[in-house]
Amino acid sequence: MSIKTLRKRIALVAVSALGAGLMSVVAVPSAYAANGDVNVSLISSITGSAVSTGTDETAHRQVGWVSATNTAATLTTTLMTLNGGDAQTGVCLSTCSLPFEIDNTDDAVGYSVVVVNGTLSGIDETGVGGETVVSGDRRTAVYDLVAGTTNGSLIGTVTASSGATSMTISWFRGASIEGLTTATSGTLLGTLTVTIAPANTSGTYSAANSTITTQIAYAPGSTASGLLTYDNSSKISNGYRGAIYVKLADPYTAAITTGTVTVSATNGAYVNIVDTIPAAGHDYAASSAFDSETDGLTGGDAYVTVTQPVANTAGSTTVTIALNGEVIATKTLNWVGDIASIAIDTVNSNAIFRNGATNEFAGGRQGLIYVVKDAAGNVVELDDTSSSNDNGPTMTGQTGSMVGASVTATMSTTTGVLQTKAAGYGTTTVNVPSSALTGAGSFKLRVKNASGGNVDSAEYKVTVSEETLDSFAVSWDATTYAPGNLATLTITGKDSKGNTIADGHPLTGLTLSVATGLTAVGTACAATSTFSAGKVTCKYSAGNTDGAYSYSIDMDTGTAQAASVGAVKVVTSGVVSNTQVLEAIVKLIASINKQIRALQKSLRR
Repeated sequence: MSIKTLRKRIALVAVSALGAGLMSVVAVPSAYAANGDVNVSLISSITGSAVSTGTDETAHRQVGWVSATNTAATLTTTLMTLNGGDAQTGVCLSTCSLPFEIDNTDDAVGYSVVVVNGTLSGIDETGVGGETVVSGDRRTAVYDLVAGTTNGSLIGTVTASSGATSMTISWFRGASIEGLTTATSGTLLGTLTVTIAPANTSGTYSAANSTITTQIAYAPGSTASGLLTYDNSSKISNGYRGAIYVKLADPYTAAITTGTVTVSATNGAYVNIVDTIPAAGHDYAASSAFDSETDGLTGGDAYVTVTQPVANTAGSTTVTIALNGEVIATKTLNWVGDIASIAIDTVNSNAIFRNGATNEFAGGRQGLIYVVKDAAGNVVELDDTSSSNDNGPTMTGQTGSMVGASVTATMSTTTGVLQTKAAGYGTTTVNVPSSALTGAGSFKLRVKNASGGNVDSAEYKVTVSEETLDSFAVSWDATTYAPGNLATLTITGKDSKGNTIADGHPLTGLTLSVATGLTAVGTACAATSTFSAGKVTCKYSAGNTDGAYSYSIDMDTGTAQAASVGAVKVVTSGVVSNTQVLEAIVKLIASINKQIRALQKSLRR
C-alpha cells in the first residue's frame, strides 16, 4: 500500500464526521466554464432503479425526482447542470436516487462529492490513472488525478437516507483535492438541496405560493400597470378597466403551466383572460361574462381584464377564478360612476378676490376648493388627459364684479390640483381681470361628464376689492386683561371704495410695536402676513405685572394714514396687592379711631 493511499485511509474518520454535518468547511464559489460542469439526470427510470453507468448523461436515469423549486442551475426536462457555485433547490420523494457526472477535460485536477442525509453508490471514474476513494459511511467520494495522468470524469448516484426530510449534495473541483481530508478544499461547483416529500403534489394549486391580486386600473388603450403582489382596493374610475394578476404555483413553488383557468363576472361586467403580462395598448377586448385560458400559461401567469358593469354608473362586480373547475379565488371590484355634481367648499375657499390679480395661489392666494361626486356620492377622480386640462373645472354664470373672471386652465402644483379619490377634493385659482368692477359678484364652477354634458355648482357669492389697501383699523378684544389672559389684536383692511380687502393681500410695510408686558403667542404678525375675510389677528399673552401697555401699528396704504396707537391694561384679578393692603389698614385705623371717639363721648354723658 502506498504512503499516499495510507494517508487517505487514515483520514476516513474525519471525513465521515464532515459528511454527517459534525464538521464544516466553507468554500468560496467562483465561475467556471463548461469544463467542471455537474450534470444530474432528470429522466425517470422505468425499472424503479437509478442508472449512472457511462459518461452519456442521456443514458442515466433517476428515481423519485419531483421538481425544481428555483432556477439557479441550468434546467431542461432531462438534465440539471450546475457550475460556478449554483445553489439549486428541489423536491424528491423518499425513494430519491439521483445519478450525476462531473465533466472534466483537465489533467491532475481532483473532484469530490459530499452528501448530507444521503449515501453514495456506483462511484466510478473514466480517466486513466488517478485514484477514487469513498468514505466508510459512503457520504464522501474523491477522485484524485495524480500529476501527469489523463483527464477523467467522476460518476455516481446519491440516494436519500431513510427517514430524512431533506438531502444536500455538494460538488467540488481543484488541484488541492488529493484525498478525503481535502474533499472540500477546491472550488464549489454547485449544491443541490432537496426536500423529501411524502407524495408528489407537483402541479397542484397552492394558495400560499400563488398570487391572485387586483391591480391598478387603467384606461382602455393605455398601458396596464403592475404587477402588484397585494390587492389594490381603490375604487375604479368611471370608464376604466379593472385588472387582476394571476400567478399560479404548486406546493414546491413551481409555476403551474398546464390546466384550464376560467374567469366569470357578475352584474353585467365583461372579462377577458390572457397569458401575457400587460403591455402598452392592451385592454384585452373583454366582451363576455365568462372566459377561459387552456394550457400555455407562460410561467404560470395570467392577466384578467374586467369592464365596468354598467357604463357611467357606480357599481361592483364579483370575479370568480377557477383552475380545472375548482374555484381558487373571488375578487370584488368597485367602480365610481359619472360626474353628477360639483360643489364649492364655501368654508375653506376664498370669498374676497383682488381686482387684476392672476394666478396668485401662494401669498396673495385666490383659491377655490371643490368636490366632484357621482350620483352615489362617490368622489370622482379627474384626469389630466389633455394639454388644455379640459377635465378640470371652468367658471360660468359670472355676475357683477366677477364678469370676465375665470379659473386657471393650466395644471401645476402651485395654481391648481385636479381632484383625486385619495385627496377627496381639488383646487383651482380664480383670475380676476384688471377693470373698474369691484364689490359684489357671483359665479358657478362647471365640469363636463362623460357624455360632454355640463354639470354646474351652486352659485357662489363673493366680493372683489381693488388691488391697493386704502385704509386699516385696529382693535383689541378687550380693554383690560388679567395676567395670563390671551389678548387678540385684530387688523382690518379696506379699499378706497370701502370694500373689504382681498384674501391673501399682504400687510406690506407693517411696523408693529407692543410693550413687553404683552408677549406674542404663536406666529407673530409680520409684513408677509395676509388678510383673510378682510382681517388679520395677532395673539398676545398678558404678563403678571399691573400696568398700561402701549402699542403702535402702521403699514403702507393708498391714502396716507397715521399710525394707530393706544394702550391696554393688565390688572391683577383675585389677588390683594400691597397698595390695597395699605389702603385697607388706613381705613381700618380710621374706623377704630372713630369708634374710640364715639365711646369717649358716650362716657362723658
